[in-house]
Amino acid sequence: MKIPFIEIAKVGAPHGLEGDLRLHVLSESVEKALAYGQWYIKKNRSSEWKPLDNEEIYRNGNKIFIHFSGANTPESARVWTNALIGVPREAIGETSDPDEFYWVDLLGMHILNGRGDDFGVVTDILETGANEVLICQKDKLQTLIPFVKKHVIQVDSKQKTIKVDWEYDY
Repeated sequence: MKIPFIEIAKVGAPHGLEGDLRLHVLSESVEKALAYGQWYIKKNRSSEWKPLDNEEIYRNGNKIFIHFSGANTPESARVWTNALIGVPREAIGETSDPDEFYWVDLLGMHILNGRGDDFGVVTDILETGANEVLICQKDKLQTLIPFVKKHVIQVDSKQKTIKVDWEYDY
């Protein structure tokens, strides 16, 4: 089984002249991101997470930077721009709010409405800026359902189901 990862940072553009890159923290805070333990990296357009080993990660105020070994100029470091930094799902723990969910935990959940109509399973989540949208797949039919309280009635993590107020013709 593939280990699920939670993305905690995204590698930004080079900073300075020695190959350092800015990290854009996606977790609650820099402190939390630094406390998760072993970090992994996934290059842009790759699906493989690799452990970070010889990289230098440092903080300057509220900003965090990374330096990859062998990348000593902005040009050589640029290949890492847009790479994702993540940690295994079990390193994160549970959310403090019962109405908050990690996206990785929603993937694979079964979607049903109140009448029992089956929308399949969550295959991906689209971030639109206004709200997230569940991408549900059943056979060849794909349904997009906004992940908002108006439409998501209940998320049952134990049963791996999501009950929605949604119809096929929406």
